[in-house]
Amino acid sequence: MGVIIGTAGHIDHGKSSLMLALTGVDPDRLKEEKARGITIELGYVFLDMEDGSTVSFIDVPGHEKFIKTMVAGVSTVDSFLLVVSADEGVMPQTREHLDILRILEVNRGIVALSKCDLVDDDLIELAEEEVREALENTPAENAPIFRVSAKTGFGLDSLKTALLDMAASVERKSSQGRFRMPVDRIFSLKGFGTIVCGTGLSGQVNAGDTVEIQPVGKTFRIREMGVNEHRHATKGEAGDRIALNLTGVSKQDVHRGSVVGEIGFLKSLNSLDTSCTMLQRNVDLILRQRVRFHVGTSEVMARAIPVEGKTLPRGETGYVHFQLEHPVVAMPGDRFVIRRYSPVETIGGGIILDTGTQKVRSRFRQARLSHLDLLSHGDLEDLLFETMEEAAGFFVEADVFIKKTGAEPVELEKAVDSLVKQERILVSGEGKNQRLIITAQVLTIERKILGSIGTIHRNVPLSPGLPSAYLARKLPADTAVWTVRFSLARLYQAGKVEKRGDFLCLSDFPEQMVGDVAKLAEFILSDVRKAGLQGYKIPAQGRRMEDIEALIQRNMLFYLTENLISTCDSVKNVTKVIHEHFGNNKFRLGELRESLGVSRKITLMWAEVLDKQNITRREGESRFLI
Repeated sequence: MGVIIGTAGHIDHGKSSLMLALTGVDPDRLKEEKARGITIELGYVFLDMEDGSTVSFIDVPGHEKFIKTMVAGVSTVDSFLLVVSADEGVMPQTREHLDILRILEVNRGIVALSKCDLVDDDLIELAEEEVREALENTPAENAPIFRVSAKTGFGLDSLKTALLDMAASVERKSSQGRFRMPVDRIFSLKGFGTIVCGTGLSGQVNAGDTVEIQPVGKTFRIREMGVNEHRHATKGEAGDRIALNLTGVSKQDVHRGSVVGEIGFLKSLNSLDTSCTMLQRNVDLILRQRVRFHVGTSEVMARAIPVEGKTLPRGETGYVHFQLEHPVVAMPGDRFVIRRYSPVETIGGGIILDTGTQKVRSRFRQARLSHLDLLSHGDLEDLLFETMEEAAGFFVEADVFIKKTGAEPVELEKAVDSLVKQERILVSGEGKNQRLIITAQVLTIERKILGSIGTIHRNVPLSPGLPSAYLARKLPADTAVWTVRFSLARLYQAGKVEKRGDFLCLSDFPEQMVGDVAKLAEFILSDVRKAGLQGYKIPAQGRRMEDIEALIQRNMLFYLTENLISTCDSVKNVTKVIHEHFGNNKFRLGELRESLGVSRKITLMWAEVLDKQNITRREGESRFLI
């Protein structure tokens, strides 16, 4: 697991030269960069730390024309190295780079006052004072300043030690959760094909894994991977510089701004809700202003729509909805930068709060603002519970919640534990199959289950219980199947409900019929027996069909035809007669009629019953006992 430090500073202030002097590797790799003496593309160099981990440096262009490349480079860094030349001091791109770092909340860094060999002490003092002034009232205002010269080596040892110390103190990104890596570099190698590179933001990835690239929405297997300076690595983690050689990928499938991640984790988005802060010295954000929207390593054009429906003044913070002209891949919690369409300059930025959101409607504006207030200021517990309250069925899948909100798995686990202890939610399943449901909803389902079973017991005491297959009919149509199973499992565990065969019963309901219930059953059975083999016709006066059905469920009665029933004992009696008259020999329908002493119509009815129950088998015009 590594730490990423990004350079920043005006063009020709010596960022690349400093990287070369510190690491021995020139970050400028393009012929055009070497010919022109300026950085055009992102460069990468590395330093090893004492604990075996790696510090990765991303060297960014300083020219104003390449600000979008600079933003892509520093979007994933942990801290910065601001380079200011002692002979020129703070310049326009110095200030803009600092603005971008502050917007992206890269607040920890070190300043290198470069080219100190070219000027006297007075100019160095003046340049240092300008740097202090530029950092004033920012989170990085106490950043240490080192006077250095890449040409003579002056001050480099102290700077290098400070950089390694800063890297060692950086809180490492979590390798828990699902893998995500914004792509900032794509190149081809002969014999290998297309290589995609980036910084791991979360999770981990292994050689041989299959990953997804968005927004193209295709999956590819990792043939080989490099991590930091290691060419043939087997695993990359959050905070590492990772290069992936993917099977079958082409340059049309991936570009700077694409994101590589675990299959099913990433979403391609065309709209976002954000908390946006405008820079103090630039411009106001007017309604539907067209801006350049930078998130991760991507840049797209977008329409900015302040949610309050009015201009967001410079220096102020507000909620802004962005309609994107091209899809991006992002998650709540990601930082973004906005720049004017023309003239191009950084004007603000902030944090993504919600993704895939609808257009702002005036009649729903207040509810939208309240929701964004919760996302912006509320804790994860409140956000989770509100999400569940608004969800169909009052439940969420933990994995989907993480994907939608960008919550860290560890933090979500803490929020879930707290809500469970407060008895506000319940948990079903584990890992990616974990579901969270509001306790009150489960209790409501349990009450309805108990009520439905209790109603059967009261109204039809002959019944063995509520057929489990019918339970869903007793609950609202939109009740999720898993919530029914979950609620039933709790009722089983609590000893309130038992499953007896295919029926659900309250635990205190007697399994065998007793008292008046048993007498009623015997009265009905006696009436049916009196009908003999002719069958008892239903519906019958004085007998409820519910009671008849209950005895059929208990396997004491059965249907001869649609409107005739008989006792199960009568089947045994008929079978006994057949065995006594024919044994294992075949018999015809007429012979069966004579042995039973009934009409041909009744004989045919019983023959069909015996065939259906696999007591007899028909072969041509004959039958025999199985």
